[in-house]
Amino acid sequence: MNVLAQAQQKVFEPGLSDEIRSERELAFFELYNKVRDKDEKSILGKLSLKTRKRLHKLILRLFKMKNMFCGFSCRVIKDERTYTERPVIFALTHVGKYDIEVSAVGIREHFYLLSGDYEHLQGTLDGMFLLLNGVLYFNEKVKSDRKAVKEKMIEHLRNGGNLMYFPEGTWNLTPNLPVLPCFWGIVEIAQKSNAIIVPVAVEQYGKCFKVNIGKNFDMMQFGIDANERRKAITALRDELATLKWEIWESEEPQRRSEIKGDEWSEYVKERLEEWPYFTEEYIEGMICRVE
Repeated sequence: MNVLAQAQQKVFEPGLSDEIRSERELAFFELYNKVRDKDEKSILGKLSLKTRKRLHKLILRLFKMKNMFCGFSCRVIKDERTYTERPVIFALTHVGKYDIEVSAVGIREHFYLLSGDYEHLQGTLDGMFLLLNGVLYFNEKVKSDRKAVKEKMIEHLRNGGNLMYFPEGTWNLTPNLPVLPCFWGIVEIAQKSNAIIVPVAVEQYGKCFKVNIGKNFDMMQFGIDANERRKAITALRDELATLKWEIWESEEPQRRSEIKGDEWSEYVKERLEEWPYFTEEYIEGMICRVE
């Protein structure tokens, strides 16, 4: 466990007084800003978009090697995207720790990742790979950081870069929702950068990932007021849900006699064991509450 994750866990320790919790939170953010600033000003952090694109084939090989080492496979069941000269936001459903690198192999194109998990990735091999490929970190609890990363995303897309974006904002560990409620930010980012969204549904079955890539989705067909953006994010969520259903339908049906009844709890347990920093309560707290 890295120092940032340890400092964050101390903030969430049960039984703390408000004063002690506030002191620990202040110390965490001070350390967070110091370490992240150092990473972003490092040689890897300052690589240009042009250089990262040149390195993309190498990064994909590294992702493939890592996936093979971990025993992961990726099957693209459908790819309906079409070529566009506009920048692309790959909007993915989020199922767990490993879907970024595995999905990257299925997507193939270069992208920067939008991530709110710097405190968990800092100092890890995964974090180094993502920094080399390109990543825009932000802290979802800091309003000024959310605003700053929004401008960075728009600038990156306008400069010809692509983006990987998880509109659900966290892992989907619900037993009955194909896609969690999605945050509206992706609508504004796409409209202000003239980016095309490519919806991508991802599902994990043990070590096997299935990726379903949908048709180009243009946010410019919607207006910019709140009602139009609500329609836009609902339409995108529906498209992601359809893609997820298609993945489910690609699986061989189970016989009733084969169903034990604890499959979902075992699935959740496996996902949480992959990433010791997350708990069901932490993930629940990250879900979008306003549609």
